[in-house]
Amino acid sequence: MKEPPAEILRRLRPIPTTVGPPTTVPRDVVGTGPDGTPCRIGVESDPEPVLLLFLSSGCLGCRDLWEGLAELRATLRGVARVVAVTRSPGAEDPSAVAALAGDSAVVMSSEAFSHYRVSGPPFLVVAAADGVRTESVAWGVEQTGRIALDAVHAVHHRGPEA
Repeated sequence: MKEPPAEILRRLRPIPTTVGPPTTVPRDVVGTGPDGTPCRIGVESDPEPVLLLFLSSGCLGCRDLWEGLAELRATLRGVARVVAVTRSPGAEDPSAVAALAGDSAVVMSSEAFSHYRVSGPPFLVVAAADGVRTESVAWGVEQTGRIALDAVHAVHHRGPEA
């Protein structure tokens, strides 16, 4: 017996598969830069939100986001920091990551993928000391910038009991 299409659609969940607001506790992203130096991206105590953009050097769907990092920084300037996050060296090629990142902030941290429950790129998380504000698949530079801005501004416009 075939399942009715309405039943299949009812069970579909958007990515991420959680229902409701994100429940991930913000955590600093600790790893290395593509040059091998240790680095830490402050999230827990930094008042400015951060767009963590989970990417891979080998991901074709990530190319426009790598190329659009400067545009995303300009879109979010004064509102949120933009940081590209890749898996750690060994799972990613540091020289390829460095070439794609240019002068953009990047941290190589498989631990961050695990903590923020990112199963694969391209994925975005807007995090701040007060919580993870949104998490979603990153579909292009314009939409990613819009989602990040909406997530940051939604917190500023909530009522006192929110």
